[in-house]
This record gives sequence, structure tokens and C-alpha cells, in this order.
Amino acid sequence: MQQLLFSKRNRVEWEEVPDPKLSGPNQALVRPLAVARCDLDLPILRGQTLFRPPFPLGHEFVGEIIETSEELSSFFPKGTRVAVPFQISCGHCVNCESGLTKSCSTVPHTSAYGMGKGAKEFGGAISDSVLIPYAKEMLIPFANKTDPAAIASISDNIVEAWKLVGIHLKQNKNRSVLVLGGFASSIGLYTAALAKHMGAAELVYMDTDKKRLEIAESYGVKVEQVSSFPKSFGKFDIVADANGTAEGWDCGLRSLGIEGEFGSASIFWTNSIPIPYLELYNNGATIRLGRVRSREWIPEILRLVEEEGFDPSKVTTRKASWSEAADAFLEEETKLIVVR
Repeated sequence: MQQLLFSKRNRVEWEEVPDPKLSGPNQALVRPLAVARCDLDLPILRGQTLFRPPFPLGHEFVGEIIETSEELSSFFPKGTRVAVPFQISCGHCVNCESGLTKSCSTVPHTSAYGMGKGAKEFGGAISDSVLIPYAKEMLIPFANKTDPAAIASISDNIVEAWKLVGIHLKQNKNRSVLVLGGFASSIGLYTAALAKHMGAAELVYMDTDKKRLEIAESYGVKVEQVSSFPKSFGKFDIVADANGTAEGWDCGLRSLGIEGEFGSASIFWTNSIPIPYLELYNNGATIRLGRVRSREWIPEILRLVEEEGFDPSKVTTRKASWSEAADAFLEEETKLIVVR
């Protein structure tokens, strides 16, 4: 079969590899139907991260079952449409049973599809078939009426929005939210859209990019265009940082209200990023950092999409066919979705 390989900086290419095969119980083969380019993928391809080629691409995807091990044939009939967490997890180790499937102890730490060392073992989603090793624990079926392209990013960038605002608004929607858009371009927009859908009492999306501001506005979100990020922008109960710069980071932290909740999707490739410690200490603050819990949070978003009509699709700025994937993955776009 063919799969798309990140071969060297600013270069991706199709390569021919053996088809994955079922080798034991509790396994499935999934044919990807829609693959989203993660906000992190372009920096990876440009050599701006610690990830080094070569490895196959694609970790945000949904697909359909093409084959399962025998005991799962009635559980996952052929053709069942499924969302696939990008993090590999067994579902039964201590970490998985504690809700930390992102750190499953059965597989090497941070094992994932389409990213880094894990991709060399588990493959990438821009391929004809993907092997799911712990199928019953990992796979989440979705309705045939749900557009695969609309939820292609559900395993990572969309559930980032759940990490940043969904968790908090589920507990209490009567809260104010500031979203800082930027380098994590689709995450900021998914977050603003989710906060609007969940009924945040006040919501502002701030960004320097006119096109992203227009997408946020299309969801009915109040937007604030800036040429650079201010030292602070008022006081909010929840601040969601998807900006990716030190200035945005500092603005977000200084815009927290009393006992505010700050979450970030930014990745700084350093252990030295300052915080306004004394200000946060005096006001009280909770800072949430870290990788998403893909398997745990996909059902939360899927319920909102299928039962409440939450629509992530307006964040998509480019749909490419499968044959266009190699070129499209290097294009500058807020959100690219590759579809069959």
C-alpha cells in the first residue's frame, strides 16, 4: 500500500510499504476516510520542532472498519465508521484505568500515529490502511450521518478545545472566556466555537490574523483584532492560549481574573518560559498544560456534534483529495482536511 512519508525538511512523498496485517486478538484494520493536518504538523515539516524525519504522517483521522480479529466481528461490523485516538493505549494498565490513556504504560511513552518515533512502529493515517492494536478499547463509533471531514480533527485539535474551555464550561457556563488565537490556528478557532456553543457568559477571540478573525465571527463570537498582544486584556475567568508566542502567553496569564483558569495549546521547545508569578500568586490561578486525553475526550465532543449540533466544519479552510495530499500538506492553511 501507499503511505505519505515525511522524508526530510519541507519534503513529503508517497512510499510503498507492506499492508498491515492482523496478528492477534482485539485488532482492527481501519481505512482512513478523512485526515486532518494538525496545527503542529507544519512546524514539524519545517524543522521547527524536536521531531526528526523520516516517519509517516497523519494522526488526526476518522475511518471505517475493513477487517477485525474474529472475536470483534459483531462488535465492529465491516463498514462501521470510527473515530481513532491518535495516542496508542491498551485501556487496562494503571494509567489507562486512571483516565490517562495518553500515557499508557503498555506501549513506549507518547506512542502515537503519524508523529515521531511512534509513527515508525504504528504508521500514519495518510495510508490505505491503519492497524489498531487495542481495537475494543481505542475505537469510538460515530453515526453514518456525521460528516467524516467535519470531525477529522476530533482526536487532537478539536479535543484541545475541550481541554481549554469545555471542561470548565461543563461545570459552570456562567463564566467569561478569552481565546488568544495564533500559531495553534485551528485550536483557537475550535475553542472559540466550542465556548460559544456551550454558552459562555462572555467570550472574546483575539488575534492578529484577519482570516481567522472572520472565521471566529462566523460562529457569532466577538472578536478583537490586534497588531500585537497587549500586556493584558481585562480580566477573564477562563483564558485559552493558542497563540504560541511569549507575548501571547504573558498577555493570557495577566488577563486572568481572581482564581482564573489558564489553559494553553502552545508548545515552547524549552524549559524556560517565564510567568508573572507574584501576580498569579496574589490573585490565585490554575494553569493547565499538557497533551490532550484523546480517548477520554473524543466522546465528549462527539456527543456535542451528534446530539447538540456543534459544528466544527467552518474552521476548515481547505479540503484536498487523497491524490493531492503530498502537495497540500506543505501549504499554508488554517485547517487542511484530506478526504477520500
